[in-house]
Amino acid sequence: MKSPLCSICLKNYPLICGNCQEKISEGEVSEVDVKVARVLVNLEDLFPSIKDVTFKRVIETNGLIIVLVDKGDVRRILGSSRRILRELEKELNTKVRIVEESRNPQNILRDLIRPVRILGVNTIWLPDNSFEKKVRISARERENIPLTLQQLENAIYELTGERIRIAFD
Repeated sequence: MKSPLCSICLKNYPLICGNCQEKISEGEVSEVDVKVARVLVNLEDLFPSIKDVTFKRVIETNGLIIVLVDKGDVRRILGSSRRILRELEKELNTKVRIVEESRNPQNILRDLIRPVRILGVNTIWLPDNSFEKKVRISARERENIPLTLQQLENAIYELTGERIRIAFD
């Protein structure tokens, strides 16, 4: 697995090299990043598909950990059985979502609410000349959304800097 910290430091944490210590000291890598990366490195032996994954960073919001990975790596982590996700949630003792890094809120939201589908996205222009995105989801699938609306809106804002509204049709 590729991560901001070297694999030797992740396996031997808290003993780490100068480069990795500098990244932590400067705030480039947080303690939660280290914790999640260590769990993923430890799972590599059980799940060889993780070896090709590029771990970017972690966002923590409202009791939810969002793990950002490179494009195409969500499939490698989730696979067909989602065993890696369950192991992560068990080790971290919190809800975890795996998301591909993107500046497009629709792509991130799609990963966050999986398996629920998005019906459409509209742009709402506000009187102050700013805009918001309105994401439409089927009202029948409301109970299938794995996160609260507040968690979703906060996560999208943290990841993209854009405000969204979720509406049910």
